[in-house]
Order: sequence, then structure tokens, then C-alpha cells
Amino acid sequence: MPGEPAAIPGVWVGQSCDGRVMKEFDNRTHPFHEDMRFQQQTWRAERIGWIVMALLFIAALAGVFFHGPVSRTAAKSADDSLSVEYERFAHKTALTHFVIRVSPPLPDQVLVRLSPSFADTHDTDSMEPRPVRSSGGSYGLEFIFPRSAAGDLAVRIAARPKRFGFMSVHVEVEGRGAVNIAQLIYP
Repeated sequence: MPGEPAAIPGVWVGQSCDGRVMKEFDNRTHPFHEDMRFQQQTWRAERIGWIVMALLFIAALAGVFFHGPVSRTAAKSADDSLSVEYERFAHKTALTHFVIRVSPPLPDQVLVRLSPSFADTHDTDSMEPRPVRSSGGSYGLEFIFPRSAAGDLAVRIAARPKRFGFMSVHVEVEGRGAVNIAQLIYP
């Protein structure tokens, strides 16, 4: 019809009270004042917030903040005779697990040594199997275990971090080499 504004796909076009043609994102003063530039900035900030929240949720599900597939990892010696399975990410005062595996053949008794940083950063809750002997000093913690009936050894340690931050531990098995593990402990 003559006198009507032209339709533009995706843009609402109407007439104001004074007869002017208005586009969807024009500032308005009737029935109340609207600052559309500010409104668009607010919408943009809101969408960015949604995206950040979604990414944090996905990261949490993946295990970036604690248990999950991204958190679980293993460190192995060059000849694969020693491996340590652990969680990259832990929380202060929450249990975290370490599994030290030593492949056969083994002597009757196996010496496992953890660097002093382990005792400085963790309280051990449980250890399976129980060591035959254990000691601690400036060299770290030493545990002597009997080999299993199968001839291998798997030591499971449940520990609670004492403080937060980055932690690095050197795990050594006498005659089998050593590995370094790194863990980020959240508050």
C-alpha cells in the first residue's frame, strides 16, 4: 500500500506516534525511554556470560576441577616397568588416589620411595597392601612391600592434600627407575 514503510527481512519496521518510520534497533522515547545501543551491549555481555558458564560446566564434567577423564593420568618409566596412576587435579582436604604399579619379575621385597614433597603436601589416609616396613626422613618416605603371589606389585594410596597449589612428587622404585608426577591442588 502506498505510504507504508518497506519491509526489510529480519527487521521490524513500524511508525512512531509522530509518523516517523522506526526500525527495530532505533532509540525510542515513547512509551518509555530506550537506549538500544546500551541494550545491545547488555545482550552481548549476557550471551558471553552464558557461553562462559557453559564452558565451565563442560570443563567440570570433563574433570578439570576434580574427578573425571581429563583429571586421570599415568606417568611411566622409560622401560614401562614402573607406572604411577594419579589425578592431575585435586581439592584440599578431599581424598585423592595414587596407584604405583611395578611389573614382574621382582625380588622378594620391593622398596618404594616418595620424595619429601609428598609428606609435605599430603596426609596418607590408607595404603594397600600394608608395607612390611616404612620410614621417613630428609630423603622422603620409604616403604618396603612384599611382592604379590602373581609376582608384580600394585600399591594403592589414598591421601588428602594439606595445602593448595602446584605439587611435584618424585616416585622411585629401587632397581626399576623413577617417575615424576605433578598435581594441581585447588583450595
